[in-house]
Amino acid sequence: MKPECLIAILFLIAATGVGMAQSPTQERKRFEVGGSFSILPICDPHGLCDLKPRHEFGGGGRVGYQLKKYLAVEAEINFFPRDYRQVISNFTGGRVTQGLFGARAGLTRQRFGLFGKFRPGFESSGHAEVPHFLNGDGPDRTNPFGFEKIRATQFALDVGGVFEWYPSRRTILRFDLGDTVVRYPGIQFTHLPDGATLFRSVYSHRLQPGVGFGFRF
Repeated sequence: MKPECLIAILFLIAATGVGMAQSPTQERKRFEVGGSFSILPICDPHGLCDLKPRHEFGGGGRVGYQLKKYLAVEAEINFFPRDYRQVISNFTGGRVTQGLFGARAGLTRQRFGLFGKFRPGFESSGHAEVPHFLNGDGPDRTNPFGFEKIRATQFALDVGGVFEWYPSRRTILRFDLGDTVVRYPGIQFTHLPDGATLFRSVYSHRLQPGVGFGFRF
């Protein structure tokens, strides 16, 4: 699903939820803490993921605060522990850390909630590499391209939907599905037919499913 469609769904759900009033007999618990598990596909703009498809499994924590019954802000940090070295570029490689900070809006019932989410953030790879000698003519014959290890951090955006199930007033089971958009800046292209060199940003779109639990207090 395209991000534009998901954003439209987000605002439609939010508009639906605005009209829902809170029951006066129930005390609303505003703070949330919880854990999460997710699967993160990674594909940098050089096409290397077509040779070696990559999916990382990891988890982390989430905190949130309910502004209204239909609107909450939240922050989530995920860590993907595999030290991936099979295909490394100047954007990807090694262990991945992901941080997302934003809002969810939608409707709630006594036992479940359905929301749209919009969460900007970052995706950071701990073992990317950049070459200093593009022609392979570096002084070190064991490393002729002069590859240097770096941490590469890119802008990310999570847009999608959330379904929550409430076993009790203080516990939450949560299911996420979102389009994780990652921006890779400064990608070099050759413009034909004049052969001019252009630098543009490339955006990767990958569905990221997740499941989690949480507590209200």
